Amino acid sequence: MSKKVLFVHDGPIYTDTYGNYFGIHINDALRQRYLNLGVHVTFLIRVVAIKNKDLGLFTEIKNDNFSVIPFPNYKSFLLFFKNYYKARQIIKIAVKNHDIILSRLPSASGYEAAKFALKERKPCLVEYVACTFDAYWNYDWRGKLIAHYKMWQQKRLMKKVPYSIYVTKEFLQMRYPTNGQSIHCSNVELQPLNESALEKRLLKIEQTDFSRPLIVGTVAALNVPYKGQADVIKAIAKLKGQGNIFHYHLVGQGNPEKLIRLSERLGVADQIKIIGPLKHKEVFGFLESIDVYIQPSKTEGLPRALIEAMSKACPALGSKVGGIPELLPEEMTFQPGNIKEIAEKLLSLKTETLREQAIRNFKEAKHYEKDFLKKKRLDFYNKFLSETLK
Repeated sequence: MSKKVLFVHDGPIYTDTYGNYFGIHINDALRQRYLNLGVHVTFLIRVVAIKNKDLGLFTEIKNDNFSVIPFPNYKSFLLFFKNYYKARQIIKIAVKNHDIILSRLPSASGYEAAKFALKERKPCLVEYVACTFDAYWNYDWRGKLIAHYKMWQQKRLMKKVPYSIYVTKEFLQMRYPTNGQSIHCSNVELQPLNESALEKRLLKIEQTDFSRPLIVGTVAALNVPYKGQADVIKAIAKLKGQGNIFHYHLVGQGNPEKLIRLSERLGVADQIKIIGPLKHKEVFGFLESIDVYIQPSKTEGLPRALIEAMSKACPALGSKVGGIPELLPEEMTFQPGNIKEIAEKLLSLKTETLREQAIRNFKEAKHYEKDFLKKKRLDFYNKFLSETLK
């Protein structure tokens, strides 16, 4: 199988002064996964330089059978006119020079690559991981101006794509249906779950003293408004006025200044702890330390952090967007942005509820164990290869 694979996504990934590459979710596990499709994998992606002292926050992407084609950012209004044509030409040439095109959508670069692949009649496989409409609509007023157009664009493309992998069971398939062949298969791949995680959680719950603050946690970018951490801070402030105290711990990349200012203005800065970015393996330690996980997003595909929290038998709350209702029961979900409802859900957390949800979530997370998803994905890869490389 001497085929060259091109993976296309906006990214970014990161590079040090020696030309080594690093990532978080776009990582070495993806390089290894995509080598099941060919002998060499190229990431066509935005690349950001980082200082060597910051490397501890990322995992290295090995250079075995791997290369990178960087392209300029053209996602903002001003950068679009400056960089779009150049980026488009880079993508077009890369598609021509590779045998198999793997586009992750929604992304501006992935969209262009899939279009070129279809035009060139190259084998093309799309991974659909989030709702483009929700992302634009919940970003800011500028996003609302183009959300419907972007959704129409993606719908039109997906109708033509011959092979697709959706991360959700139903949500993204309904929003962006394809006439081609598809499966649902999450990008999250958990190591086999250890029953000791559930035992530790149940002991932690039994020892919970409700006279002290419950620790609520979220893992998500800190500078992206639609991740919804601001709504949780507002709910905690609302509850403080009623004599109920919660602490909120936040893990993630990005500048947290807006969230810090909000907590100060609402008088709950002493209840908010910004932890910042953690290595992936360190995230699991964080999830074990909190009492409740909350995913307050205004848009999602199938959130990795929520599934990982469930694998640690963490009781969880989440908004009714994307694939979150596929993971959590109705009573543990709320309308995105509804501060009153978030506060009510937090208040409803008692020992028995925490215990029931811990057991339930741990059981549900077993569906996302690595071996099960790997076989499902490889079977689809083999079908794709056998039918497109005849």
